[in-house]
Amino acid sequence: MRTLFPAASACFVVAFVASIGLAESSIESAPERGDEPKRAELSVAPMDHVTYPDDRPAWIETEPDLQSPVHRWVVTTSGSETMELCEAELEVLKPAAVALYIKETTGWVCDDAMLDPQWIEDELVERRYVGTLQMGDRTLHEIAVELTFDAEDRKRIRRAMNNSVVGERMRATAGLLALGLIGLCLSGGVLGVFSRRYGA
Repeated sequence: MRTLFPAASACFVVAFVASIGLAESSIESAPERGDEPKRAELSVAPMDHVTYPDDRPAWIETEPDLQSPVHRWVVTTSGSETMELCEAELEVLKPAAVALYIKETTGWVCDDAMLDPQWIEDELVERRYVGTLQMGDRTLHEIAVELTFDAEDRKRIRRAMNNSVVGERMRATAGLLALGLIGLCLSGGVLGVFSRRYGA
């Protein structure tokens, strides 16, 4: 009887400890009332995210080439709602790109006479791309052209630059001559006044 009572007590203690551990594990594994399962967020592209079509030519992304025998300079419009806006933007960008090319290669800031739109379109535009792009949820229009400057084009630019320099020198010389003539006339008038005053 004495051995039976301690054994029963030991079994009771072991069962009691096991039940407490099981209860604690159940409490830890249960979600709290305030926690709710998070919903998966939808992946939405930002409104300024730009996506180009797969058939967009690779030459549009090339940097200006001023080392090859034929220099190349790509001009690309930004996305526009209509094709008319793209064309208007391109007509501004093309002469600006030519002026920048001339300044980069010669250091000359050319005048508007050098930036003839017809010459640029007929002689310099080598390739043209017209397409669309996706900006956010909007479909926009895009135009890109590649300007090329071969040896003849560069000679024309050099001649125009030299003519401009000569013209500026001639204008400066003419200005100096005009100032000299004005000075002679003024000095002659002053001498005449003195001669009449003191010769009387």
